[in-house]
Amino acid sequence: MKKKKWIVLVGVAAVAFGGWFYQEMKENEVVDAQAELKSNQQLVGKDGDLTLAVEKLEDASGYLKMSIKEDDFTQLEAQLAAVKSENEQLIAKYKLKSNAVRHVERLEEKLSLLRQRFEFQEEVNRLFIDGTAITQGVFNQKLVLKEDLTQLDIHKLEALFEQTFEYQEGSWITMIKQSLEAILLQVNVIDNASRMIADSKVEDAKNLVILLNNITATETKIALLTQVTGELREAVFEELQLSNRL
Repeated sequence: MKKKKWIVLVGVAAVAFGGWFYQEMKENEVVDAQAELKSNQQLVGKDGDLTLAVEKLEDASGYLKMSIKEDDFTQLEAQLAAVKSENEQLIAKYKLKSNAVRHVERLEEKLSLLRQRFEFQEEVNRLFIDGTAITQGVFNQKLVLKEDLTQLDIHKLEALFEQTFEYQEGSWITMIKQSLEAILLQVNVIDNASRMIADSKVEDAKNLVILLNNITATETKIALLTQVTGELREAVFEELQLSNRL
């Protein structure tokens, strides 16, 4: 009888110890999970590695750095997604109360905005035959625009800009607006000059020279001049000589 009681007591003790050990293990796992969340928080918090990496994509004035590439965004997006996923899993598994996921999302939103700006900037750069028109807040008007560009193309791009960046402001927004306005003006000037050259009316010589002088890309100006023929050509060169003397 005593032996049975002893066996029962040992069994109860074993169960109790097992329960205590399991509880202790679970508590340790929770502590580890909280530590992991804290570590992830530091990555996306102020001066965190991922935060600094996102901030380095733009300069102090809000312009995108000229050295950034598509891969910079892709890599950071993947890193943030991994941190966010781990946070979500830890919070769900251990039923933790934490805003760690939201902290990652805030940085994702910042990165998403910068990607939008990068992609739109690339759209503007693709309007030109060669070179990079916009680099870190500077618009190079001397680059040659693609020949098949129309005013409608630029208007569509302006509409996309307004839709994508509605309610946003800052130096980058202002720079892009001014760049699009300058591009539209160039397309308009080139179109008008091309029509005058096609019409080949001598009386248009003075206005044609004015248009040519307003073309910012030297190669475009030369290309149009080579298309001028006959009496209009003579009149244009007389106007050019006159304008150079004034």
